[in-house]
Amino acid sequence: MSSLRKKRPEPSRYLTEAYYEALIAWQAAASSYGPTTNEGLRAECEALLRYEARLLDTRQFEAWMDLLTEDCVYWVPADMDADPRKAVTVSFDDRRRLEDRIIRIETGFAHNQLPDRRMRRLITNVEAWQAQDGQSRRVMANEHVFEHRTGKPRIDYVAGLDYWLENVRGDWLIKVKQVKLLNSLDGLDTPTLL
Repeated sequence: MSSLRKKRPEPSRYLTEAYYEALIAWQAAASSYGPTTNEGLRAECEALLRYEARLLDTRQFEAWMDLLTEDCVYWVPADMDADPRKAVTVSFDDRRRLEDRIIRIETGFAHNQLPDRRMRRLITNVEAWQAQDGQSRRVMANEHVFEHRTGKPRIDYVAGLDYWLENVRGDWLIKVKQVKLLNSLDGLDTPTLL
């Protein structure tokens, strides 16, 4: 028997039916939010998004992982409102898959990262709301990502961002990051992390 068959990746320990149901309910509630009224909350959340963008732009992936809850999901749907259990996604990664992806990128042998990608993110139109229990926040924003690779044409990604933040021992961490790419149904050249 091959050594690969002996070492099967562990399944996610938290992507249960209850988790998916909460995720779908969270996604469905997006259209019910009115305008942002708490400018202090919005500014605080915008600072977190700008910090996250800087960490990703400068490839500080370990520090970025520190911004995520232990039961996080990084979700790039192909169809904006699809249930990830029933539809193809560009990316639907739990924490283990994100860690695997980062380890692979950092080896220097990830062929889809060669030549090296240089990225810069612009975050705009940030809106934020706090749940009544004070333990979670929803943050929506727009993102424009410029990607440069030597010898390749520049790529622009434009997306709506939707975050579910949770208060974990006094720190606001990202439980869900959903990246709704405008061109998600087009062929994509394996984006790194959006």
